[in-house]
Amino acid sequence: MQICKMIFLCLCLASFAFGAEKTAERLLWDKLQGKMEQGISGQFRLTKSVAKISKEFVSQGNFSVSKKDGIIWETEKPFPDLNVFHIEKLQEYFSGDFEELQKKFDMKLKRSELADTLNLFPKEKNVKKIITSATLLVKGDYLQSCKIIWANKDYAFYEFMVP
Repeated sequence: MQICKMIFLCLCLASFAFGAEKTAERLLWDKLQGKMEQGISGQFRLTKSVAKISKEFVSQGNFSVSKKDGIIWETEKPFPDLNVFHIEKLQEYFSGDFEELQKKFDMKLKRSELADTLNLFPKEKNVKKIITSATLLVKGDYLQSCKIIWANKDYAFYEFMVP
């Protein structure tokens, strides 16, 4: 479960640092970056599927993301749990640099009037042994969901409700 949270949080943090050329993918990340810098809080629902036993596990709670305080992830159901991730520590694992993200993942952006969907596919063989893909759904100015599919066919689907 911790690895799942870490990969998701690292993907979200990729929005913290960008520069020059404005591709469609970069514009989408820039939109998320502005919201992250302002700070975001809301509720989450995580559905984790374990393929070998064809079973889903659901957890719910609250989250808060800001550059100052980091990420606060408070699970309420089915069991109370609190995790605090400091931005500096997370960036040790993932730089947040857009060019690095492009080096590590193939990206496919689908745009529509309702939402933007960014699919990330790892390029490195060692990463492909762990994760097949990550799909981010952005509606308006907010990340609405993130689905991570693991190499063993398990998945984690995060849904975010931001007031």
